[in-house]
Amino acid sequence: MATESKKNITSLTWVIISGAGFVLFVIAAVVLMIFSSRSSNLSPQVYFFLLVFVALIAAGFLFGSLKSHAKYSGQLYHGTLELGGPTVIFCLIIYFGLKLSPTADSIGLKFIVFGDESKNELVSGGLLKVLFNKPDSARIENGVATFTDLSSTLSGKKVSVIPAVSGYYRQSQEITVPADGRTPVELHLKKLADSLTISGLVIDIHGQPISNVQIVIADGLYKTKADELGNFRITLPVKDGAELPVRIYNKNKLRYNNTQVFSSKIPLTFQLH
Repeated sequence: MATESKKNITSLTWVIISGAGFVLFVIAAVVLMIFSSRSSNLSPQVYFFLLVFVALIAAGFLFGSLKSHAKYSGQLYHGTLELGGPTVIFCLIIYFGLKLSPTADSIGLKFIVFGDESKNELVSGGLLKVLFNKPDSARIENGVATFTDLSSTLSGKKVSVIPAVSGYYRQSQEITVPADGRTPVELHLKKLADSLTISGLVIDIHGQPISNVQIVIADGLYKTKADELGNFRITLPVKDGAELPVRIYNKNKLRYNNTQVFSSKIPLTFQLH
C-alpha cells in the first residue's frame, strides 16, 4: 500500500508540475507575441538555445505524467522505432520553432557619388567600401552604389565609407545610416591633382646612349638630367597625353628641339643629331 501510495503521489506531482509548466509556456508565448518586434533582435544562437530549453521543459514535464517512452526492437536499420508523448512534442517544438524562427528586419543603403562639391559630375566606376559590422563593398555605376540586406540595427548609426575610384583621393568619410533605409546618402569625392611620371632614353645617331645631357620641358618649367647610361625619369604635373615642347642640351649645345606627347604607358626615346 505504501508503495502504491508513493507511486500515486509521484504521478500526481508530475501532473501538477506538467500543468505549471504549460502555464509558464503559455505566458512565455504571450509575452513573445506581444514583444515580437524585440524578439527579432535575438541572435540565432540565443534563439536556438531558448527553443531547445522550452522543448526540454515541455518534454520533461510530460514524461512523468504521461509515461512517454521510446521503443526500438529488431536489428540495426531493420527494426521498428516507436515514439510517444513528450518525445513527439519535443521534436515538434524544435521543428516548428526552427521553421518559424524570427528574422531581423533588413534595410538598404544607397549612395549617390559625386566627383565634386557642385553635384555637376557623377562618378562612374570603382568601388565603395563601407565598414559595417564587417567590411563590405559595392561597385559604383552611373554615380550610384547600393547595399542591400543590411541589419536594421544599423539604422541611425555612424559608419565609415572609403572610396576606391581612380583619379580620386581614398579619403575615409563618416556617414549616418538613414533610419528609414530609403533616403540616399550623398558622397562628394576629391580629385587627385594631375600627375604624370615618364621615363626614357637619350641616344645618338648610332643608337648609343648619351650621358649627362640636360632635358628641358615646357620652355624651362621642368628640367631633368640623363644618367650615365642615358636614362631619365621625371614626374610632371600634367595629364596623360599632354603635348609639350622639349629641348635637349649636350655640353651646353642645343641638340634637340621638338614637341613631344607624354604618356606614362610609353617610354620615350630621344635621338640627338
